[in-house]
Amino acid sequence: MVTSDYRKGFWLTLGGVLAFTPDALLIRLTAVDPFTLASGRGLLAGMVILIAYALFISGGFTKAFKALGWWGLFFAGLQTCASLTFYASFSYTSVANVLVIFACTPLIAALFSWTLFGETVTRSTKVAIACVAGGLLVLASGGSKGTQWIGDALALANAIILGLSFAIVRGRRQFNMIPAVAVGLLAAGVIGGFFADFPPMQPIQWGALVLGGAVLLPLAITLITIGPRYLPAPEAAMLGLLESVLGPFWVWLVIGENPGIRSIIGGAIVILVLLVHAMSRFRQEEIIRNPGM
Repeated sequence: MVTSDYRKGFWLTLGGVLAFTPDALLIRLTAVDPFTLASGRGLLAGMVILIAYALFISGGFTKAFKALGWWGLFFAGLQTCASLTFYASFSYTSVANVLVIFACTPLIAALFSWTLFGETVTRSTKVAIACVAGGLLVLASGGSKGTQWIGDALALANAIILGLSFAIVRGRRQFNMIPAVAVGLLAAGVIGGFFADFPPMQPIQWGALVLGGAVLLPLAITLITIGPRYLPAPEAAMLGLLESVLGPFWVWLVIGENPGIRSIIGGAIVILVLLVHAMSRFRQEEIIRNPGM
C-alpha cells in the first residue's frame, strides 16, 4: 500500500515539475543575454525564498543554513553553477535540445547515488544509461553546425550538476537544502551581474522575468528540493520527464520554435527509454510493498 510519505513526495515533485514546464518559454520571452537572465532571476528567486523564511519559518534563514554545515556550502555552489550553465545553454542551442538533455538527469543522479552514498545501480539502469547515450548522439548529430554544440555541452554540464544535487538531496535527506538553494541563486545573481549587459527591456520582457524569477522558479525549486526526499527515484525520474515533453510544446505553441526532426527522434528515444525504465522500477517498488501481487 502506498504510504502517506509517498503521496506527499509524489504531489510535491509533480507540482514542482509542472511549475517548471513554462520556464523555457519565459526565458525565450525575456530575450536578454544569459548573465542578465541569471542575475535577475537569481536575485528575485533568492530574495523570495529569504523573505518566505523570515515570515513563515521558525528560527529564520541564517540558523537553517548554518545547520547544513559544509554540505550546505557545497550544495549552494552547485546551485550557482547550475543557474549559470542553465541560462547560458539556451543562448547556444534549441529549447528542445536543452530539455531533452536534461531528461538524463535522473540516471546521472543514480550514478552519483551509487558512488557517493552506496545505492545500488540495477542492470536496467545501466542499460537505460547506454540507450540514453545513443539517443543523445542522435540528438547532437542534428545540431553540430555553428555554435549549437556549445549549448548542448552546457546543457549536459548542467544535467551532471543537477544529477549530483539530486543525489545529495536523496542521500542527505535529513537536511533541508532549500536555504542552500537560496544562497546559490543569490550568488548566481551577483556573479551574473558583473558580466550582464542589462539592456533596456519591454513590458513583456519584464513580465516574463518577474513571473519566472519571483513566482515559478522559487515555487518549483522549493517543491523539487523537498519532494524527492519522500519519493523513490523511479517515480521522481518519471515525473521529471514532463518538463522535457511540455517545455518545447509551450515554446512551439507561443513563439513557433521548430525543434527539428533529429531533435524529435533523439528526444523520443531518450524519453521512451526513461519512461520504460521508470515504469520498470515503479513495478519493482510495488512488488516490494505488496509481495502477494
